[in-house]
Amino acid sequence: MQTIADDLLEAIETALPRLEAMSGRVAAIKMNPEKWSAKEIIGHLIDSAANNQQRFVRAQAGVTALQPYRYAQNHWVSAQQYQSADWSALVSLWYFFNRHLAHVIAHLPPEYLDRVLDVWDEPATLRFVAEDYVRHLKHHLNQIFQTAPALQD
Repeated sequence: MQTIADDLLEAIETALPRLEAMSGRVAAIKMNPEKWSAKEIIGHLIDSAANNQQRFVRAQAGVTALQPYRYAQNHWVSAQQYQSADWSALVSLWYFFNRHLAHVIAHLPPEYLDRVLDVWDEPATLRFVAEDYVRHLKHHLNQIFQTAPALQD
C-alpha cells in the first residue's frame, strides 16, 4: 500500500503550488453553470477524502456494508457552500487531509486489503477503494488544470 500512498503524496505535492498560485477569483469561475468551479472541485475532493477515510477505518473494524454511507456529492458540495469559501483555506484543508490519508493508506493492514466492501453498485476490495481514490483525485486535478489556463487573472 506504500506505493499507493506515495502516488497520492506525489499527486498532492505536485498540485499544491499550482493550486496556491491560482487566485480565489479564478478558482470561483464556472466555465459552465452546470459544472463545478475549481473551488467546488477541491471541496468535492475534501468530501471524497472524508468519505474514503470512513471507508478505510470502518473496513478495519469489520464493516463491509458501506452502502448506508454513500456520498451524495452534489448535495455535499452545495450544502457546504464551497463556492463562497476561502480558496486558500480550502487548498490547505485538501492538502493536509490528503497527507493524512496517505499515512492511513500506507498503514492499512495487509489482512484487510482483499476484504470485499459493498461501497458502490459493484463490490470492491479495500485495495481497489484506495487505488480508485487516488485515480479519482488525479482526474479532478486534471479537470482544474486543463481549465485553468483559460481562466487567467
